[in-house]
Amino acid sequence: MDLQAARHLQALLSALDANMAAPALQPLERLVARPGSGDELILAIVGASGVGKSEIVNALAGARVATTGPLRPTTTEIAVWGNVDFDYMPGKRISDPEPLHGLAIVDTPAAEHYSEAVANVLDLVDAAIFVTSPERYADAIAATLLSAIRDKGIPVFVVLSVGPRDPSGFEELADDAESKLDTSIDVIVGGDATPLKTLLDAAVLDSDGLRERRERAAATLCAIRTREVAGVLEERVVASQIVIGRADEAFTRARVDRRQLAVMADEDWEVAVPAIADMASDATDRAIGELADVVATDEAFTRAVADASVSLPSIDRGPIDDWHRETADLAVASIKRRRLHPRRSKSVRDEMWRLSIDFDRRPPRRVRKALRDHLPELRFDRGMALTAALGDAGLARIAAFRTDLDPSNRVSPDELRAAADAIAASGSLTGEAADDVA
Repeated sequence: MDLQAARHLQALLSALDANMAAPALQPLERLVARPGSGDELILAIVGASGVGKSEIVNALAGARVATTGPLRPTTTEIAVWGNVDFDYMPGKRISDPEPLHGLAIVDTPAAEHYSEAVANVLDLVDAAIFVTSPERYADAIAATLLSAIRDKGIPVFVVLSVGPRDPSGFEELADDAESKLDTSIDVIVGGDATPLKTLLDAAVLDSDGLRERRERAAATLCAIRTREVAGVLEERVVASQIVIGRADEAFTRARVDRRQLAVMADEDWEVAVPAIADMASDATDRAIGELADVVATDEAFTRAVADASVSLPSIDRGPIDDWHRETADLAVASIKRRRLHPRRSKSVRDEMWRLSIDFDRRPPRRVRKALRDHLPELRFDRGMALTAALGDAGLARIAAFRTDLDPSNRVSPDELRAAADAIAASGSLTGEAADDVA
């Protein structure tokens, strides 16, 4: 498989909602990580509770390395017997005796009790040893588990475990098990594990072939699931446009209450401007809260709204400061035409921004005298300009919010499909690509 193509697809999927991307990411992470995890053929021993999985591990080891007993389930955690990187395959390590040549055996808990853990292991192994017993081969869990292994494209060896009994007496029962499970029994294992060891020795000799089959199956599965994710994403993009439209409506209605602004009218500008910026930020947050209520029935969009609001940038003070400077400049320009004393000019200039905020504020006599008939028009014009400046101050926040809501701004469905095609068309990791991850 082309490692570069796999990493490209991994980056695309990682940019999406985690729940949406998870089905495709699981087999893909195996494709990316497996070449650097060890040279041994990794085999998982899987099956239902009480079929003899741990007994088989003990028989292969020639020692009691796995817990057995009458309690069900007996095995409750993953146990790895062999040299596999821990980051790739977490779990308890069996260090004694020495592992079988060329093999890493993974003992798993009962599939019916630990289905998620078993599924995670299956995503990582090269092949599986499916174990069933005379008492449990007809159970629904056996057929379900075997079907899940096949669906993942994992090479599988089917073992009928008969405990300490003589395997030769179970040939007729094995025929019935093959019929029930719609598969061939590769070996019947009794007290002697030699037939299974012979089967595993042959698997080691064919380990490159098994791994290649596994890689191709994982690549195919990953491509199929990626195309499914692309379909879900396409639906989400269409739906997101509706939410973005509603967001635009909410932001259009979001205004800073002039009565709130009027509270700032008695403050010096350097004190007032951070508070005014906070008011603009609060107005944006109220719009987001309104939108969250609108999409509350859709869990994915509720989460998207929350995630987008968390990543919003701060309000841009620039437009507000620009408004203040322009207001002062207009006031000074009007004053200069009347040739007022400089101190009087400064007083009028400083008062002008307050009058533009608080329309109910009565202008001081010096300001009325300085600006005369021009004052009503100027203060109204400046008041409307402040509303525009507050809107401009929130534009970056609104744009960032809209971008976060639209998943196609990060990854497009067509990009995913193209990456899926590249994965499906690629072969096994060999040569320089394999060396790159070693």
